[in-house]
Amino acid sequence: MGVERSDLSDEEWEALQRLNRGAPEADLIPPLMRRLLLELGLAVERPARLVISDRGKKLIRLHRDDRR
Repeated sequence: MGVERSDLSDEEWEALQRLNRGAPEADLIPPLMRRLLLELGLAVERPARLVISDRGKKLIRLHRDDRR
C-alpha cells in the first residue's frame, strides 16, 4: 500500500520536501523524522547520506502545486 499526502503530517511533509531539496536542508531533518521517511519508503540510506526515494519524488511531483 502506498503513502499518500494525506497520510503525512505537516511536519512529515516538510521533512520530505527538505529531503527533496538536498543538502544542506536535508541534513537538518531530525533523526526520528529520518527513520519515519525510511520506514515509509520515501527515503533511502546511501553511504554518505539519506536521500529521497523514487516513491518520495513521485509524491512530491503529484502534490507540487498543493497549498496546504
